[in-house]
Amino acid sequence: MSTPLVPTCLPDWAWERADVRQALRTRDVGAVFRYVQQYSGASQARIAAAVGMTQARVNEIINRRREVSRLDVYERIADGLNMPDDARHLLGLAAGRERRSGGAAFDLAAFPEVVRCTPGRPLRGRRFSSRCGARRNWTSSPCVASG
Repeated sequence: MSTPLVPTCLPDWAWERADVRQALRTRDVGAVFRYVQQYSGASQARIAAAVGMTQARVNEIINRRREVSRLDVYERIADGLNMPDDARHLLGLAAGRERRSGGAAFDLAAFPEVVRCTPGRPLRGRRFSSRCGARRNWTSSPCVASG
């Protein structure tokens, strides 16, 4: 009988430990995975499922046969282990994605000059320039300028 995988989370106090923080500063993912095993009791398979890797890859990282060097992998690890923002910063990453969002300034309804696409109503003969100075002819576009 199989049991569902429980999310792999390190207790808050573990992220504050000096040894964990040093591993984050030096981007020693193998040490971070070992601390996750030690402080949360997670197996390599649970860690692998949480961070989107195979168990074999996690084993190679833990045993220092492979290193992590790509930023997107660091992001996946931080997201999968539910790292708090200060731990993410020590690893060299931005704050968690759920906390990063645009404000009211990014509401497109607030900008009536934005070109809206409406199927079946072509925009004829208008030219718009982009920021780089290149000019485009939108005569075949199904877009209609609003406002």
